[in-house]
Amino acid sequence: MSDAIPVHSLPKSPGSVPALKIYRFKNSSGLKKDNPEALPITPLPTDTPHRHTYYEILFIEEGQGFHEIDFYSYPVQGAGLHFLTPGQVHLLNFSTACQGFIVAFSEEYYSFYNPTAPPLAQFAFFQPGRRQPILQLSQLERHYFHNIMENMVADHLSDEPDQAMIGKYLGVLLQKSNGLCRADYQSKDSASISVPELVGRFQELVEKNFRELHEVQQYATELAVSPDYLSKVVRKYLGASSQEYILDKLLLEAKRLLVFTNLSSKEIAYHIHIDDPSYFGRIFKRKTGLTPNEYRDAVRKSAI
Repeated sequence: MSDAIPVHSLPKSPGSVPALKIYRFKNSSGLKKDNPEALPITPLPTDTPHRHTYYEILFIEEGQGFHEIDFYSYPVQGAGLHFLTPGQVHLLNFSTACQGFIVAFSEEYYSFYNPTAPPLAQFAFFQPGRRQPILQLSQLERHYFHNIMENMVADHLSDEPDQAMIGKYLGVLLQKSNGLCRADYQSKDSASISVPELVGRFQELVEKNFRELHEVQQYATELAVSPDYLSKVVRKYLGASSQEYILDKLLLEAKRLLVFTNLSSKEIAYHIHIDDPSYFGRIFKRKTGLTPNEYRDAVRKSAI
């Protein structure tokens, strides 16, 4: 085990707009590997813990196994969409051959080609703190998304890919998925998953800056509201104060580093910009009931 979690990034396409990439799964069945015109298999290791600097959609049409995302294990059973945000640690373990597609893209790519569409942070499956990363699909829904993907792949593999068209297909895929996700919540009589714009912007800022910015005042200033008002609204919709929400993000990152790297507790504290390692140890134990080293040992043993 190394001192860093593997991080994968996307190359940029001409014109400085980050590229969108589409791949097949490593254990896909029926692939013609000697066909240069075929969609490539992902070159990245997917069965060991890693994370991305980009967003990723896994469209699984057939397959069995599990998908582990930030310490939660989700069964892979037939058709479904799996959504990942930058920074999440995940791995895939298939017990049968898998059919489907992996779509990797940046926030800039989506925004560039969908300027009037909702931002990614507003989609139910990408909302920090409330995200439900798996959407199971009926046969009719599977067919709908298969057609979108076939069109995206055809343009993606053409001699002169129409990035604008591919970007629009990505927008349709995400907006259709969001509609199904919201309908699924409503059918289960769940509480509304919509949150005020202020809360969504706070979550987005925390997601991007939690390692460096730890104080509510810093986020309140950016959002042009008072710290008290921000905490009141955040607690109402997320069930935790702004400070606890920030702390939970810090500790999730600490847990990732404890389990998937050999960094010491002191090094992890510095990695998340906590200058006092003893303070880090105290808040970690207060939130988890274990010291950082006890947590590392417990989680690693349970995975054996």
